[in-house]
Amino acid sequence: MTGNPIVTQLALLPDALLPPKKSEKQHCFHTFWQHPERLPRFVAACPVARRYLDLFGPLPWDTFPERNLQRHWRHPPIPFQTLALAELIRLEEGHTSFKQLHRFLTEHPSLVGLLGFPLYPAPHTPLGFNAHQSLPDHRHLARLLQRMPNACVRTLLCASVQLIRKELEALGLAVGACVSLDTKHILAWVKENNPKAYVTERFNKINQPKGDPDCKLGCKRRRNQAAPPATPTRNAIRATKVTVGEFYWGYGSGVVVTKVPG
Repeated sequence: MTGNPIVTQLALLPDALLPPKKSEKQHCFHTFWQHPERLPRFVAACPVARRYLDLFGPLPWDTFPERNLQRHWRHPPIPFQTLALAELIRLEEGHTSFKQLHRFLTEHPSLVGLLGFPLYPAPHTPLGFNAHQSLPDHRHLARLLQRMPNACVRTLLCASVQLIRKELEALGLAVGACVSLDTKHILAWVKENNPKAYVTERFNKINQPKGDPDCKLGCKRRRNQAAPPATPTRNAIRATKVTVGEFYWGYGSGVVVTKVPG
């Protein structure tokens, strides 16, 4: 070979063809919250990244169940911690689709580096990596979240309850004294509740539905949705033609109780 070695030509490759960085030491999100002086410069200068670091940093990410990050196939694996943080950001921002989340993270590349996505190098950019190439496709991101073990969600739930207990104790409230109640009508799985099914005398309480012998006929009033109509002074309407609510076959109201465990 009389020309320059091929190794010297690697710098001429496009940034998209470069492999993602394999960090020798992965910094935990919780560690960044405890030691903000270790934050990369581009993360420390981004107010959005600092806000989410303060919001989700108290969670015990150092004990979060993680996948095997040493097993590489074609691309470095994305940690479960990174996927959980991305989902929490989606819920906080109110995005209804992962496509919106993907666009939000692309527009805030400091979050891509903070959450722990494998970074694709881009030496000619101010951040040093390509945020769009570092993120998986929005469809693939949704599939990865669906495959996340339930133990990850349970860990976040238990940690959130513990943080709420600490907040209540700091306010001088007795733990377990906060109770939330909600009611919801429970519909029976019968054809009488299906408006597309032809049923004679659909709401006759004497005709018990064959699909469920235990359900009862009920009525959900509409007075809580709109102001009741005024009593007419002329041209009175027969009571049989006045709609007071929606009839259905069900089991009454189910009570959902949410209580902070003591």
